[in-house]
Amino acid sequence: MTIKMKIKIIYIVCILFYAFHTTAQICPGEEGVLQWELWQGLIDDEIDQLTAMPDYPTRPSLTKPVFRLQTPINYDNKLGSRIRGFIYVPSTTDVTFNLTGDDKAQFFLSTDEYPENMTLASNLPGYTSIANHDEYPEQTSDVITLQPNINYYFELLHVEGSGGDHATVYWKTDLVDTSTWNIITASYLKGVDCLVDMCPEEGTACNDGDSTTENDIEDGFCNCMGSKISTNNCIGERGKILNYRYDNIPGSYLNDLYEAPTFPGTPDYSESLDQLGTPSVNVVDNFGTLIQAYLTVPVSGNYKFNVTGNYNAILFISSNDDPENKQAHQALLTSSTGMTEHDKFIWQSTSFIYLEANTYYYVELNHKDGSGSEHFSAFWQTPFTEAGVWKRIPDLYFYDYDCEVACIPENTVCDDGNIFTNNDMYNDACECVGTPCSGPDCDSPLANYVPYDKCSVTDQLDNNPENNWLSCTTTANPNPMRSEGHWIMYDLGARHELHQTQVWNYNVLNETEKGFENVAIDYSDDGVSWSEYGSYTWPMAPGNSGYSGFSGPDFQGTYARYVMITCLDIDPECKGLGKIAFTAVYCPLVGTACDDGDIYTLDDKYDSNCECVGIPFDENDCLEESITLGDSTLFTEKYSAEQYINSISQIAGDNVVSFIGGQSIVLDVGFETGENTLFLAAIDTCEESAERVALLESRQDIIDKIKEAQELAKIEGLKLIPVENSDEQIIQFYLPKGGKVKLSISDKSGATVFTLLEHEFKNSGVYTKRIRTKKFDSGIFNVELNVDDAIEYERLVVL
Repeated sequence: MTIKMKIKIIYIVCILFYAFHTTAQICPGEEGVLQWELWQGLIDDEIDQLTAMPDYPTRPSLTKPVFRLQTPINYDNKLGSRIRGFIYVPSTTDVTFNLTGDDKAQFFLSTDEYPENMTLASNLPGYTSIANHDEYPEQTSDVITLQPNINYYFELLHVEGSGGDHATVYWKTDLVDTSTWNIITASYLKGVDCLVDMCPEEGTACNDGDSTTENDIEDGFCNCMGSKISTNNCIGERGKILNYRYDNIPGSYLNDLYEAPTFPGTPDYSESLDQLGTPSVNVVDNFGTLIQAYLTVPVSGNYKFNVTGNYNAILFISSNDDPENKQAHQALLTSSTGMTEHDKFIWQSTSFIYLEANTYYYVELNHKDGSGSEHFSAFWQTPFTEAGVWKRIPDLYFYDYDCEVACIPENTVCDDGNIFTNNDMYNDACECVGTPCSGPDCDSPLANYVPYDKCSVTDQLDNNPENNWLSCTTTANPNPMRSEGHWIMYDLGARHELHQTQVWNYNVLNETEKGFENVAIDYSDDGVSWSEYGSYTWPMAPGNSGYSGFSGPDFQGTYARYVMITCLDIDPECKGLGKIAFTAVYCPLVGTACDDGDIYTLDDKYDSNCECVGIPFDENDCLEESITLGDSTLFTEKYSAEQYINSISQIAGDNVVSFIGGQSIVLDVGFETGENTLFLAAIDTCEESAERVALLESRQDIIDKIKEAQELAKIEGLKLIPVENSDEQIIQFYLPKGGKVKLSISDKSGATVFTLLEHEFKNSGVYTKRIRTKKFDSGIFNVELNVDDAIEYERLVVL
């Protein structure tokens, strides 16, 4: 009992020391001067995203002096910022604070000079204009009494996604005016001082004192860490997190990913991440992801991990560098969460795990998305970051896992993670590589080839010539009705419904006369037949580094894939533009296949309103007189008949099946539904209607699916099927019932080379995995199928 008490006291002392080190050093600084601290690269416009950034609060991207409690206006996109300091008053006064901003902001105020005593005084949950003081009730504080001779510590936190940005703290006080809101000015403000020295920059060479490491560098948090010398050949490049994506996998659950033939051997896309997670976007649906890497930590101690995402995700952390031990620690997500919603499920987080510095730990993250926005992220709490705060995990602490089986076809577009390469594609060896830059100073961030995001919506454009487009040679216009000249054509990639535009003219200091002044705008669906939208006179740019552009034409719902802007100025030598942003809605031609996101519909197609709509599952097609389904496996489909439907089938897991009978539905003994299936049965009588028959299509594919399922059911055991004229292999196995399955590949010594599958199946059936052998050494391997400890082998020969 005494020993336990001593341990508990030591633990509390350590925590208090940590808090003292990080907060108690702050004291009042220069009167009237505050520092605006900026963190760039914010994933989302939420305050929690700012505090989760690895470099917050110790290392801002830049600082800038300000002289009142207001951030710079329209500075940038995807940013988080902070202004901290002290408010002091010459006499006792009752104060009400008010906060305005775009996108979101929070104002914290302490009861004294100590940061640990501050509380939220004003909260701005959404954007306002600079002078809109009553959009949200919580943007105005309660009445707070301030006393003289006390320095009240405060912090203003602000986040911005895109568009305009600003944050301002106002007050009403008898020191200024109790009838109107006034910005808090320098007369009542002090900056901060007594700050601890900043840690050396990340990447600075150092010596960690360990002779078994090499290439020691600082991590930016006053930790020196090296690369441990290891005999593990799977440990790859330092600072690399490679994310594989597997497309066109229906369902939202991890089981759907694990049972998909393409996982993990044949992904569709990959990208290098700068942290263990992705932003929230809505680019593709029905996909899964796989990340495999090695984690190292700079400080020995207790670490805790957390996972968030949409829809399912799991983070594995091995007890060492062996993937076979990955189940040692897990953080599991069984349903969707917000990007920083850390406590929706108790199993989202691990307990504290003791990790040794300069040691490799295998980690793996699996994620499955269904529809809607997609995102996943892993977070940690560490001995060297703020206690109790979830932080994103940057790539600095990871090494690539070089023994993955995943292999993407040659010439598939990818992202090699190197900003100084172009045209990144997979080569014949399954490696994502780009073409290195060339020429003087090509590895400078100011170099011409740097891929700026030309389509992002932003309020500013600098005056760097490399960020502007310039034409100094006249060419034939794609529109035959136009004469040769200077023009630019935008290809939106597909047909869109166009609305408002924002235009930035050519914005280079002392060269703004090269901008487009008199212009004609044409549009086209196919790039061949053109229609004129209108002619305009555009203002020239100012040539400064904070150019906000101007509102361009509103296309008012015009449909087009191509938009062309032609300069009509007389005899110009060179003409150019900064950039143009289009507000557009994806709008394919009527009848284009799509997914409306409604599981109760099928045959989804775009209509004339650019909306994706499907045929309801409970509507009788009336194309069959009757249907009898024998002992077969059914997948997502609607079955309908004028008279009756009779079935003794089994519905495969995670599938949606609908029976619509005109008179009756009979489910005989033997009819079964699998796990997570959705089965609908309804009576919908048929009416002889040419309109109804014309609306629906033939259901011959029902018979084809039944035959296919019956053929597959004949396969038993493990089977290896080479794909002719390729390095691809199809591994096929039959499960007569559910069970725990491990599918792996081992070399002639019996050592596991790749683990393809380790999963508990709920249903019987035939399952496949597709792999490529490009990453295999030449030799003989065993494909091993372990089902509930019953093992079966097939030989794999790689030439």
